[in-house]
Amino acid sequence: MSILARSGSDAVCGPLKRRHRFAIFLPILAVTLTTSILQYFPRPYVYISMLWATVSVLIVLVATKPYAKALWLNFAVVAFTLGGAELYFSEVYFNDEPPRETEYSEDETNPGNTDIVDLFHHRLLGWAPINGKSFVERARFNNTLLYQVKYTIDGHGLRIASPSVDAQRRKSNCLLFFGDSFTFGEGVKDEETMPYRVAQKTNGRYEAYNFAFLGYGPHQMLAQLQEGLVDAAIQCKPAVAIYQALPDHVSRAAGLEAWSQFGPKYVSDKDGLVLWKGRFEDEQPHGVLGAFRAFHRNLPKDAKRYLEKSAMYRALLFMHRPVNDDDIDVYLRIVDRSKQVIESRYAGASFHVVFWDFSGENPVESKIIDGLKQKGIPVHLISTILPEYRGHEEKFKIHHADGHPNSLAHDLVADYIVKTIITPSLGS
Repeated sequence: MSILARSGSDAVCGPLKRRHRFAIFLPILAVTLTTSILQYFPRPYVYISMLWATVSVLIVLVATKPYAKALWLNFAVVAFTLGGAELYFSEVYFNDEPPRETEYSEDETNPGNTDIVDLFHHRLLGWAPINGKSFVERARFNNTLLYQVKYTIDGHGLRIASPSVDAQRRKSNCLLFFGDSFTFGEGVKDEETMPYRVAQKTNGRYEAYNFAFLGYGPHQMLAQLQEGLVDAAIQCKPAVAIYQALPDHVSRAAGLEAWSQFGPKYVSDKDGLVLWKGRFEDEQPHGVLGAFRAFHRNLPKDAKRYLEKSAMYRALLFMHRPVNDDDIDVYLRIVDRSKQVIESRYAGASFHVVFWDFSGENPVESKIIDGLKQKGIPVHLISTILPEYRGHEEKFKIHHADGHPNSLAHDLVADYIVKTIITPSLGS
């Protein structure tokens, strides 16, 4: 009788043990697959969420304990929910320009860093190229390399913007360019950037200086002017200064963007000017998003790299309140003050704004354009410079996942600047 009982018990325990081993094996397999998916798959968190949801459901089916079933069932619901959210942010939230992966390194062979502020920290501007130290940027989308570009940086931390000129010509009139990645020339070669093409199209009569950098706004321009960075870099008499502006420069100057926290902070004063008040990061983080950004800032670079592969994580990281009229007012004052500094410091110099009015329907764009004109600042709209841009953006962008101007756009904008701004201003 005892033998029969033992045999029946073994018959029951065998399948139970197999189910138990299977339930243990599934999470181990999922962890292994998660590592590979995170490393090699585009939109990895969609697949990771679905993987863990599937594993959780399978464990629910084989689990024998009620509490284990309940635990894994809840885990499955959470995984499905996160996967759906990740899919929404990938396909809908970032529909206009899907997130691409970028990294920066010293050369083509060394591994890169995804955090440009960590790599190029600057005590005044927040971040800036290192003097005399060129670097490489690689951009990928869906695991496909979009471009790998080397940026040549001169001894003053500026991307080269002119063919070689002789010493006599270097001391004559020159051209100053300010702005962000559009002016810096993200994704295009040194000789394809708008400032470089402008210098070429003047037949080398004017040396160009490119003070722009990735993620900059007008607050970096004003800091460069006020704190002597421009004077330290040039050996000439500036004749024309051009600031290439985007609508979201308002949010950057207001410190709303995640990376803008490291930039110089300007506030309005009672006399209608702006005053420098340190950096945005000197303030205590505001609210949940502020705390979230501070947490992200202190993570190791590899952790940042993998977390930023999540579209939902990136959306939360870069989410901020809408800009308001006060933000626009500070922005306009910063640009106007930059114009005043240039015109007072460099006799005869003129200041112009090239503005990317992407939609023509955004009220922020209209307020910026009207505000600049009211301050007497010459504004040149991209809808005039590139009349085919609206509706044919792909012709002028590097890629649908990278909205930066391609070499064609840089060349056409440079052509307009030479013919419409430089030639009339200098009679060249």
